[in-house]
Amino acid sequence: MNGSSSQQPPPATSGDALTPRVAAAARLVVRRDGVIERRLVLGQVAITVGRALSNDLVLSHEGVSRRHAEIHPAPGGVTVTDLGSANGTYVGGDRLAPYAPRLLTDGAFCVIGPYTVTYYAPGTFSTVSAMPVADP
Repeated sequence: MNGSSSQQPPPATSGDALTPRVAAAARLVVRRDGVIERRLVLGQVAITVGRALSNDLVLSHEGVSRRHAEIHPAPGGVTVTDLGSANGTYVGGDRLAPYAPRLLTDGAFCVIGPYTVTYYAPGTFSTVSAMPVADP
């Protein structure tokens, strides 16, 4: 090579294959009985959670209301709001008051019926993307 300034820099690497990657966006990981069932990348719009097929995140279990909760981007993070569900939405073991948004911090988990939904903030290190997802 002639050392000209038109050369492309080498692609950035994270070191070795075992190094966790930095996530560019907030994400949710849905588990049931400890098994990852789904991973979602959160955008700039609210997502609804519930048993009805019209929800953005469908959780098929009788312990989940048809329209159970909403997860919404907010200044400073992401909030979860219980939508008046019959069995409640829990964050860190505390039952949320209906229609009262709760700000989620990195690693916070919500319990909705038999599901645990864990929130991962943008830019956090995690090996979640490498974890296998259960077959549907």
